[in-house]
Amino acid sequence: MWQHLKGGYLNTKTLVDRVNRVVASIAAGKFTFITLIALVCIGWWTWIGRFPLELTSDDALNFSRGVERFSVLEFSPHFPGYPAFIGLSRLAAIWVEPVIATVWISLLSALLIPLLIARLVYLLSGSMPAALLGSALAYMQPLLASIAISGLSDSAAMMLFMLALIAALQKKDVMTGLWIGLMLATRPSYFPLALGMLMFPLWGGYVGSRLRAYGQAGMVITVVGLLSLGFIWFHDGIAYFEEGIRFTRGHFAIWGNTVEGDSASIWQWTLALMKGFGWLGVLVVIGSLLHAVAGFITKPVKVDCQKQVALIAAIAGLYWLWITVGQNPDNLRHWAPVLFLFLVVFPVQLSRLQKVSTVSGRNVSLAGVVGIGAVTYCLLTGYQSVYDVPSKAPIQQAMGWIKLNPQVRVVGSNYSVNLLREQLGSYAIYDMYYPSSKLALVNAAKRTPQSAWRISGTRLPRQQLIAELRPRFIGERRLYLYQISQ
Repeated sequence: MWQHLKGGYLNTKTLVDRVNRVVASIAAGKFTFITLIALVCIGWWTWIGRFPLELTSDDALNFSRGVERFSVLEFSPHFPGYPAFIGLSRLAAIWVEPVIATVWISLLSALLIPLLIARLVYLLSGSMPAALLGSALAYMQPLLASIAISGLSDSAAMMLFMLALIAALQKKDVMTGLWIGLMLATRPSYFPLALGMLMFPLWGGYVGSRLRAYGQAGMVITVVGLLSLGFIWFHDGIAYFEEGIRFTRGHFAIWGNTVEGDSASIWQWTLALMKGFGWLGVLVVIGSLLHAVAGFITKPVKVDCQKQVALIAAIAGLYWLWITVGQNPDNLRHWAPVLFLFLVVFPVQLSRLQKVSTVSGRNVSLAGVVGIGAVTYCLLTGYQSVYDVPSKAPIQQAMGWIKLNPQVRVVGSNYSVNLLREQLGSYAIYDMYYPSSKLALVNAAKRTPQSAWRISGTRLPRQQLIAELRPRFIGERRLYLYQISQ
């Protein structure tokens, strides 16, 4: 009997040792992948540091003004005010210059997005290689670099939405509501993402009371919303709502270049995406999202993570529909939520594909290799050679040209007019939206030859092209610099 017990003890000890070795191996594997993710993060941060932190658009200028003096009526910033983004920027202004505090917030937020993607992928798949793939692909996106140094609210809002998704997966309803509320106060046009989150308590594998989940999250969202509204009311009062009506009508009907206002078309959005990511890249995104949703619709799914992946894909599709109707196809940054949600779904799908091949013995690794290759190639087509990318944005390149030519006195532009007026204070800046501006430039050229120049986002016939100012990434607009002749 003693020998039997002794043998059992020895066998148990051997089993414990083996378990400990397995746990140590798993821990070491996790550490390796976490180290690799950290190295990719550091590499991206080092690379993005070669680009100066500057204002590159009128919207960025509006946000920058709001850091020191908030007033939607004075376009600092423009409607709807983005109070949470302004609050974060004011916090950053404690350590950095207020004029570029917004750029710092967008940069730091963009740095975190791929790390949050890695966390989401791991929660959904339990696979560290998949998490590494998701974060690496996200860091490699030129669109991430574009929104990182834009000084706009896109990256901060996307970061907050990723935090909301993580909280929802962990059934933390109060934190989910907090992150969604802050996201809406950072970028209200992300409201379709918040609407999509309503599906999580219904189909996302919630164990507790769905009514309680909605109540806790809704209460926190309401508190954040009331605080944001109070902040705006303190500065602008009831006139804020009048400005809101005017701005909303103008966005959809006049200057917004949206399908709703007949200024753009769905085909323009298609062309913009094809130009930025290639037709194969867009098809991979569509196929991946549809596959995730179709699996949830066509057959009953018992595994919570599969339901959650399907919901994330559905949220991406809902937001894609919204931007197609209500956003400007010239600004590919509006497509960022679709891209980054896809980069959550896709690695999880590849991880499951690998597990299926392991369990069933089927060789499906080739499909995974082809999928990764297609995504890596097509989603990176916006990159030029790292050494060939201009360090400055096109509008800053244009201002550099103007400052180097002392004969220039008059400048017309249909892009970043207010930024030009802010940073070229000694020049006469004309907004080419108005027909009278064209006459003013021609008259200036007649009085003083070579004194009138024109910045345009499109090629102009019968004009003397001085320089073509290349964008650094997709999402930035190529500009053309012309000299007005008599």
